[in-house]
Amino acid sequence: MSKILIISAHQNLNQSVSNRLIIKELAEHFGSKAQIRRLSDLYPDYQIDVQAEQKALLDADIVLLQYPTFWYNPPSILQKWLEDILVFGFAYGPDGSQLAGKKLLVSTTTGKPAHFYTGELFGNVEEMVKAVRLSAEFASMDWQGVHALHGVLYVPNMHSADDLANIENQAKAFAKKLISEIEKLAS
Repeated sequence: MSKILIISAHQNLNQSVSNRLIIKELAEHFGSKAQIRRLSDLYPDYQIDVQAEQKALLDADIVLLQYPTFWYNPPSILQKWLEDILVFGFAYGPDGSQLAGKKLLVSTTTGKPAHFYTGELFGNVEEMVKAVRLSAEFASMDWQGVHALHGVLYVPNMHSADDLANIENQAKAFAKKLISEIEKLAS
């Protein structure tokens, strides 16, 4: 089976409901076949270990970026990671084809329901990840698309226990779909 790299870019994964459960389900399913890198735990000071991250990418066949969308953007730690890691001589340039052919997919969560991401007013999910897609394509990676779980904002003392259970069920079902997609890519 292909080697899987999961980049978790939630700024506080332990307090998340949906992202935490998605990562947990992926970890339980793939076990040692997947390496999970929790950027905010590894780099709370944003001082990214470029060599370690590039090595993780080189060792992988499939890369999943898992993160919540904030204000129609990925979290700042992921943006910093992309800027630090996808550099000349590694990701592009005459000697920079080391990521060529690696499969990249994005999995993101949003607080608002899906209908907020279908119209002209707020755009769509593909538009929100356009910069990530273009960066991947510039690095000759094989773009595999974006998968989004919408409407999973949970705020304690603001939402009910039923809301929490609903979000947990959605996250687990979404993780199963992601697992299926990754397994297809790995075969």
